[in-house]
Amino acid sequence: MRRFKLLFLDRGSPVSLQAQLTSQIKELIRTGQLAAGDRLPSSRDLAADLRISRNTVVYTYERLISEGYLDSRLRSRIYVADTAPELQRAARERGRHRQAVRVPATVPIAGGSTAPMPFRPCQPDVQLFPLAMWNRLRSRALRTTNRGLLHYNSAAVLGLRELRENLAAYLRESRGVRCEWWQVAITSGSQQALYLLSRLLLKPGDRVYMEDPGYQGAAKAWQVAGADIQYLPVGSEGVTIPHLAEEPGKLMYVTPSRQFPTGVSLSLSRRLALVNGAADSGTWIVEDDYDSEFRYEAAPLPSLQNLDVSGRVIYIGTFSKLLFPALRLGYAVLPVPLVEDFQALKSTVEDHGPMIDQATLAAFLDTGAFYSHIRRCRRAYAERQRAFLDGIQRGGLPLDFRYTDGGMNLAGFLPPEYQDVEASARLRRAGLDVPALSSYSGRAADAHANHNAEPRTDHGLVFGFTAFTPERIRLGVEMVLRTGLA
Repeated sequence: MRRFKLLFLDRGSPVSLQAQLTSQIKELIRTGQLAAGDRLPSSRDLAADLRISRNTVVYTYERLISEGYLDSRLRSRIYVADTAPELQRAARERGRHRQAVRVPATVPIAGGSTAPMPFRPCQPDVQLFPLAMWNRLRSRALRTTNRGLLHYNSAAVLGLRELRENLAAYLRESRGVRCEWWQVAITSGSQQALYLLSRLLLKPGDRVYMEDPGYQGAAKAWQVAGADIQYLPVGSEGVTIPHLAEEPGKLMYVTPSRQFPTGVSLSLSRRLALVNGAADSGTWIVEDDYDSEFRYEAAPLPSLQNLDVSGRVIYIGTFSKLLFPALRLGYAVLPVPLVEDFQALKSTVEDHGPMIDQATLAAFLDTGAFYSHIRRCRRAYAERQRAFLDGIQRGGLPLDFRYTDGGMNLAGFLPPEYQDVEASARLRRAGLDVPALSSYSGRAADAHANHNAEPRTDHGLVFGFTAFTPERIRLGVEMVLRTGLA
């Protein structure tokens, strides 16, 4: 019955448990993991193993019997039907047909929206979001503007003024960001901000420094501009700071409050070295503050921009992690000399952003609902992090979780004898989404030899925990422990 240990039912999915169970048993038969004549567990035993209603299993078995996948024999025992070999041959034919007719990699394949699998990183729990409050504020915004938000708003290319004012106030108070409201540009997520900055600041061949491992979405933005990316290792004090006076770069991208994906915070000495070096060399610093609000053992760290007195730090953030990904609103806090050029560039990409969502978010900040939501998430996520760490560490896996004071993810470092890509693939086959830490690295393996001062930090697994209830975390951890890493 070992094959049935790999069944996983996602209680957060809009797909019913019965439909999930039916689909997974069919797949076991089609792929040959269940052969004709194999006996299935009793409905009582399978229901107990999966912690679901026995009726769910009974109805699943009845459906599969009616469709010819299963057969009921003496004393209500359930077996795989004799038609299994034909089903497997049909599945192989479909596989060969899919290989013969390949969809180009550049063509997007439409699909339904689904909840993330455990333990996909960087996922907020949308169930915690106060949707009723949001809808009331949205309706109010439409009423008070008398459909004014439905027109073209070319004057608001950098965002609705009310949102920019409220966001600037929040950033000054919560993150120590030094800014006026007119320095805040609202973007369609932080990725758009990165893309626009690459077009504004870089030309082909310009040197860009990046953390390694690091956020590869930023690397794509710099690559589009033809930049020469220099990867810097990340250690126990954060990213290694280059000697900008000797090796100047046009731009350096950092996640100092909580480095992605390792979770380490940039030390004060390195922060000072970075802002001072940027001031002396004229290097732009892009500070991505993607999940700094989620710090569980102390108050959030001040932004790197707070230390900048020369106006070289561009501070960016997103509401996708704080509220919900479908909102697609981010922001950039621009040094004064960049505001006008950024506005001109953004106007070539879009006349203005989604005004109704911006007006709703402005009210969400103004009423204090945003602050309440962040506090609620912080409490829930702290509990989930504890549940994950308690469960995974009791299992005795060789994972070293070094940075656990906050964030949406946990990097578990592996001993050298383990292959993190293989461990990640093994977990994926079991229905878990746990990326390899090395998949976030932009350097070749031998490039580490050039940076002997820092130990390697790109070998391990990245677990997200914020999108999953403690119960789902417990079940997911059990699957990790059953599956193993090698």
